[in-house]
Amino acid sequence: MRHPGLSLLVGLLLLSSSAGAAPIFVNEYNAVSASNFLGGASSTAADTTLGRIQGNGGDWVELVVVQDHLDLRGGSLSIEEGNAVRTTTVLTFSQDAIWSDLRSGTIITVAEDIATDSSYDPLGGDWWINVQATTGGSTQFITASNFSVSNDNTQVTLLDALAQVWFGPAGEGITPVSGIGSDEVWKLEADPSASITPGSNFTDGTSSSFGAPNVWSGGTFSQDFSALRSVVVPEPGAATLLGVVLAGLLSVRARRVI
Repeated sequence: MRHPGLSLLVGLLLLSSSAGAAPIFVNEYNAVSASNFLGGASSTAADTTLGRIQGNGGDWVELVVVQDHLDLRGGSLSIEEGNAVRTTTVLTFSQDAIWSDLRSGTIITVAEDIATDSSYDPLGGDWWINVQATTGGSTQFITASNFSVSNDNTQVTLLDALAQVWFGPAGEGITPVSGIGSDEVWKLEADPSASITPGSNFTDGTSSSFGAPNVWSGGTFSQDFSALRSVVVPEPGAATLLGVVLAGLLSVRARRVI
């Protein structure tokens, strides 16, 4: 019989053995233009979190943490966008404690128009952090600067505190090479893992999921975060084990009485 902790141990070993793997990657970004709707005006497509709204939430980028206990402080998000004229915006994560110990399987969204929600409690089931990056906004969590993501060859790079590349560039022109529409999002259509690279199964689509696992094929498929998040499940404590033993003894006694 397989030991109940064996699967968890195997998962930990696989994560730790991925030398050189990106500790965090870009999972999705919104390319829907401000005047458009997800899937176009005649569609009924809606983001799983935002619903069906014009612009699909504006400029936002979604990241997924792969390395457990990742320290993101001082890391940055470099966003390059445009066709004939390219613009680059660098957003740097602050020294706030929220970035100091990120658990694997965490989803981070950086949005220009959506207010910050820094509640974060993986043990309690809250795996999502959203921070707003906007000119004149708060610098508590990230650079206060507007930024743009679109269907104009947006490419995103993640860098560590020493400006060394963690992941990227990734986006249109990398994978897919071209073809993202102004009514679509760019996203990974695969389960998140340490093996994700900018050349992985990234594509365009009209299934959008701000701050949640990616969905595709009209919601038929969804990302599975269980492998990344299994490392956060706490081991049973002494009180829990005692409760299990007592429950077993009471069950045996009950059967004997009957």
